[in-house]
Amino acid sequence: MDRVEVCIRDGKLIGIVEKGIYGGHYIAFRGIPYAKPPIGELRFKDPVPPEPWSGSRDASKYGNVAVQINDIKNKIIGDEDCLYLNVFTTDIMSLEKRPVMVWIHGGKFSIGSGDSSFHGPDYIVEKDVVLVTLNYRLGVLGFLNLYNKVATGNQGLKDVILALQWVQKNISEFGGDSGNVTIFGESAGGVIVHYLTLFSLSEGLFHKAISQSGTVTCPWALTEPESYSTNRGLLLAKKLGKVTEDPKDVYEFLKTIDAKKLIETEKFLVTKKERRQYFLIFTPTLDHESSNPVFPEDLATLIHRSVKVPYLLGFTSCEGSIFLNDYELINKEALSDIDCDFKLAIYPTVLATLPKIPITLYQLRSLYFGDKNISEETLANYINLISDIFIMRGIMQTVDIQINNDNSGKTYLYQFSYESESSLMKKILNIDFPGACHCEELCYLFYPDIIKELGLSVPAPDSEDYKMINRLTQMWTDFAKTGNPTPVITDLTPIKRTPVKRAEDVYDYLDIDVEPRMKTFRKGEQRWDWKKREK
Repeated sequence: MDRVEVCIRDGKLIGIVEKGIYGGHYIAFRGIPYAKPPIGELRFKDPVPPEPWSGSRDASKYGNVAVQINDIKNKIIGDEDCLYLNVFTTDIMSLEKRPVMVWIHGGKFSIGSGDSSFHGPDYIVEKDVVLVTLNYRLGVLGFLNLYNKVATGNQGLKDVILALQWVQKNISEFGGDSGNVTIFGESAGGVIVHYLTLFSLSEGLFHKAISQSGTVTCPWALTEPESYSTNRGLLLAKKLGKVTEDPKDVYEFLKTIDAKKLIETEKFLVTKKERRQYFLIFTPTLDHESSNPVFPEDLATLIHRSVKVPYLLGFTSCEGSIFLNDYELINKEALSDIDCDFKLAIYPTVLATLPKIPITLYQLRSLYFGDKNISEETLANYINLISDIFIMRGIMQTVDIQINNDNSGKTYLYQFSYESESSLMKKILNIDFPGACHCEELCYLFYPDIIKELGLSVPAPDSEDYKMINRLTQMWTDFAKTGNPTPVITDLTPIKRTPVKRAEDVYDYLDIDVEPRMKTFRKGEQRWDWKKREK
């Protein structure tokens, strides 16, 4: 078994040469600590750089994932000591430094990891880039905000910033170019990417950004400041037996509770009604009480700064079908409840903004369902509604901010529309519904190790799925290299892609399908525009 040695600032790493799933080889350095374990007095605190080590550190195996509930196995996994990253490359000795791509996983800020269960490096690493994947703290351990200096929130966001600082200091030892770093992520990871482009704390740590199916303007991307009666940290303490409104007492109490017990208990903080609204429990928050805040100002001011680096963002053609996998949201009883009380279908922060939109709740329901009931017969309508609420409107709002700001970097919009009868993600998630679901593109960017557990296989080299793997990884890595996802016309990218432009009535976007092509969304004519429509 071939071993490869690299010396970084903290010590010596021994990586391993691996065979790619489609042949070829790459070098893997796994389980590299980029911070001290966030345990004991460091629980709920900002991450701290790691201690150097003496001798050689084995970097052949992944580090612990963050504590979380594994949805597939329905059990608690992971460890509080989870701040590790992984580096993959085909050549550390290359004379010319390679572009670096740093992947930030999604998962509702409560699940996921940077390991190969879903994010194996085999596809991307063959495109002459250095790939970095990472873990960050999740759930209450990553996002507890007591609105007091003892716990100011956004620990998970600061984990990612520290990992990016690690990349700047060390990636050249792996053949990576610290002057050409692209951050990319999907869903909650896409939101984190967007946040990082706006924060002054992360300025200069990367040079391009990709947000897939998630931006800061999505309604679930931030929890507004809470009253004591609704603060999730206080509610969690109460659920565990500590009734107090003193944040210091809550902090000291929660420090004593086993990490897995914390994560296991937090899921009980939402009501049945909130689960119907796909309520997220611990998310990014305003952290003005911090001595080192990521939010120096309010969210609206921050968002309208716009993204200054080249920015690629988009969504899949049927984001909402992912909810078919959620029994709490999609079943006869749930749909009947929503039919009786339409507000149950709408995320609370969206509901709060409706008075500012020229449409009433009744008109909104009519726009999606006409005169029909909300039921299994109108499931497609319901999926359209939640696609728009959770993803589409937020992303298009971000696009609007980009094109209306003179200081924005070039912004490219895409829709991933490719459908496959053998879709790995739909099989993993047990979804049988037309259109590309939320996170469906991930199986064309990464090799998901989990397919072996499910008895599935990777696409054959002569298949359309394999061609999509080649196409998508080419576009994403071309963007990382040049700031343009289609810098040259080839068989894989047969069309020259243009950024969105300031225009009164259109958005140009790339439709990624069997035959990719540039298309146009017309303002005021799209389903998610929510314009008032007379019956």
